[in-house]
Amino acid sequence: MSIRKKPEEAVSVLLGRLKKGKEAATEDAVDSCLVSKFNEIEKELNGMKEFYPKIKSWEKGVTDQFCALEQGLDDDIFKDPEISHKLDLIKDDIEKLKSLISKVDISFQPNYEPATRGYDHDQTVSEEWVNLGIEDKIFESKGMSRLLASFHCVESPQVKMCLLCLSIFPEKSVIKKKPIIYWWMGEGLVAKNNNQTAEEVGEQVFQQLINQGFIKPNIDPQAKWSVNSFVVYPWVRRMLIIVAKENGFLQFTTPPRRPLNCKRRAFLWQENDTYNSIVSDGEREQDLLTVFNVKVQYLGTRIDWLAKLKKAEVLQMGRWQNSATHHIEVEDQALLLNDLGSQKKLKYLSLRGISRIEALPPSIVKLVSLQILDLRACHNLEKLPKDMSALKNLTHLDISECYLLESMPKGLQHLLDLQVLKGFVLGDISCTIGDLARIKNLRKLSIRVSNQGDTGQLMSLVGLSDLRILTISWTGESSSTSSLAALPQSLRKLDLRCVPFEAVPEWLWPSRLPDLEKLYIRGGKLSSLDHTDTDREWKAVKFLRLEYLTEFVIDRHSLFPQLVYFKINLIPRTTTILNRGG
Repeated sequence: MSIRKKPEEAVSVLLGRLKKGKEAATEDAVDSCLVSKFNEIEKELNGMKEFYPKIKSWEKGVTDQFCALEQGLDDDIFKDPEISHKLDLIKDDIEKLKSLISKVDISFQPNYEPATRGYDHDQTVSEEWVNLGIEDKIFESKGMSRLLASFHCVESPQVKMCLLCLSIFPEKSVIKKKPIIYWWMGEGLVAKNNNQTAEEVGEQVFQQLINQGFIKPNIDPQAKWSVNSFVVYPWVRRMLIIVAKENGFLQFTTPPRRPLNCKRRAFLWQENDTYNSIVSDGEREQDLLTVFNVKVQYLGTRIDWLAKLKKAEVLQMGRWQNSATHHIEVEDQALLLNDLGSQKKLKYLSLRGISRIEALPPSIVKLVSLQILDLRACHNLEKLPKDMSALKNLTHLDISECYLLESMPKGLQHLLDLQVLKGFVLGDISCTIGDLARIKNLRKLSIRVSNQGDTGQLMSLVGLSDLRILTISWTGESSSTSSLAALPQSLRKLDLRCVPFEAVPEWLWPSRLPDLEKLYIRGGKLSSLDHTDTDREWKAVKFLRLEYLTEFVIDRHSLFPQLVYFKINLIPRTTTILNRGG
């Protein structure tokens, strides 16, 4: 009878046959060599039991190999005079199975919690391991060999290069996804193709790293499709260090194994790195392509190396940590920013989360190669350059959570390659939403509407006919939506925050947004999603999030028949959820 079934079930069948064969083969006389071979095969099969729940994508290949084993372990072979040779062939089949398993073996790691005690604690533990010889044993273990095999089984050189970048982070760090993808984009490790933007390619690579078990998503278990941060498994990090060193991608210190500065890349790990030269002896700042702030939280008074950069493409000075409480501060913004204008090849600049930056200098517009400018959560930022039209190559501008900004600079409408614009402020008429209609590549837009802003601009949103993702945040009691008549029908995701209306307006009817797949409403006065549209159902919406609302009633099965994810976080005593239909 065939055993073409789930591999984990096949193991039990094969173990039963192996036991029967062992008894038959040793019934008349015990051959210690045969017994040893039987025991070795039994041990290998038992060791595989735990692997199979996580190798669904490899299941067909594994099952086919088990079928080959089935033929080898047929009852008749135990009467074959060549049984010793047959067992050798079976061992070969076992090795083939192990090779398949090695592709996913990395996902079987001990569970652990993300770091809470910080890098210094990990450094102390790592040094203790070295003194005890534990770390050397880890690097020489069979588990590490399997991890290395898993890495070498990755077919795409692009995925391998992107994965090696993750070796620089302290063990158990919770890492934001976007800064990492931006880093890959800045170095050219991911690039646009005929069908995808560079960011979409980066997202695809990121998903492969998850699928192949190299990284662990830091997510709500019920929302696995929405991953914003992750951790690198400790054993995977150790494996990446080995591969990075062997291939000259990076070099590392002795434990705690932090990356060394080299010809192409430099890393800021301690305060002195911001004062002195950041390259090793014999290297030059002029040759650096990437400078990445891994651990420095206080950017001091002397950053002499910045003016010496000539070829830098990536300058990641800001926050990459998932925690919004991670603090980075600059003592004198002029010393950090004034020399930036000379970086003619810079593609990615991150100042994310750095406090005490109040204004960007006019020289920032001299960064003619800049593609990504990440200023997210620069809470002291009050002023951008008056005109940013010179940044012709800009594809991503993130000024979200910069709450002191009151208006947008001129020239944004001339950035025709812009794909992502986060934090657009409805201020004066220097740049309006209507102006953005010229940017045909714009796919993602977030807007902040305040009391002082010209809310009449919202009427122009419908002109952004290719927009896919839109976020609107209202601030202030008197904010209004009266001027908002329609949204782009091209929207796939709509995120509304602190909504000032109690009833659903016409522009939020299902018939007005036929292709909407994700609807998020977080905070505000809205009390119901009921409406008077003749087309009652949201036929395309699969993801619905309702949070921080009061006095709310929702009949979700009637309104949203296609939901695959529903998150609600309301005040229980004032919330009614009608579950008609189950």
